[in-house]
Amino acid sequence: MVPGHEQCQARFAPDGTLELRVGVHSHGQGLETTLAQVANEVLGVDPARVDVVHGDTALTPYSTGTWGSRCAVMAGGAVDAACRILADRALAIGAHLLQASLDEVVLDGGQVRGPGGTVGLDRIAYTWYRRPQDLPPEVDPAGLEVTAGYKPERDSGTFSYAAHAAIVAVDTDIGGIEILDYVVVEDGGVLLNPMVVDGQILGGLAQGIGTALYEEMPFSAEGQPLASTLADYLLPGAGEVPAPSIQHMETPSPYTTFGQKGIGEGGAIPPPAVIANAVNDALADLGVEVSEIPITPRRLVEALVRAGA
Repeated sequence: MVPGHEQCQARFAPDGTLELRVGVHSHGQGLETTLAQVANEVLGVDPARVDVVHGDTALTPYSTGTWGSRCAVMAGGAVDAACRILADRALAIGAHLLQASLDEVVLDGGQVRGPGGTVGLDRIAYTWYRRPQDLPPEVDPAGLEVTAGYKPERDSGTFSYAAHAAIVAVDTDIGGIEILDYVVVEDGGVLLNPMVVDGQILGGLAQGIGTALYEEMPFSAEGQPLASTLADYLLPGAGEVPAPSIQHMETPSPYTTFGQKGIGEGGAIPPPAVIANAVNDALADLGVEVSEIPITPRRLVEALVRAGA
């Protein structure tokens, strides 16, 4: 698994709004929030004043896409790299406006601070676009717009570690399965946003429960799909997805910008195996073992009948 590289185009608008253009696309993993937080970490810009533009090849850098748990690591690293270049350029302009030398100023909380006062990034952006006469004579003509890329030191991807455990109840009369309790322990490295991580784990768990118990695409003998609508293709709902206990172990990755790891697969992959193992454990005394998913009521009752149970 080689995640390659990623680019981010970052620029300040005249009012100080920060625009991030990335090639990866968000499909529910909260990437807008996470990337805005990365920019806030570097520049101090309020995340509410960060606009994230995704995956539009007419506007954004090209990307290999959203796959392999690479977004927070790759796009996050690219946003960090681009914002650090912007920070250096903003510091140079801010120092000039404060009549201070570059080594006397720091960027803190969205403001350049010097011995005699502060100047906000919004004013620096306004100066660049609207009052060029106030800029330092040696200002970088590239301005407050930059495209930067990122590639991890070790180009083999990062993955979260996850262990799942479940307690289930099996109704041997009708083949029903109820998940009584569910625990997830995962290690996503440094969590850029714990709430977003929990959301991804919950979404992955729902997907995994669907794989284990409900979702199936059967075909007739003639090759016609038999579950072409949501009336036939079953999805787990709120009543079928338990409120799991989610516990985090944060072991920072030594190869990424903030120590973060990809989290995408940690919620979705284990549930089918965990639930199937729990069902088989519940049926072990009856000599029954289910080896095919989804474990539908029909398959479960048929396995019981075959075992004479």
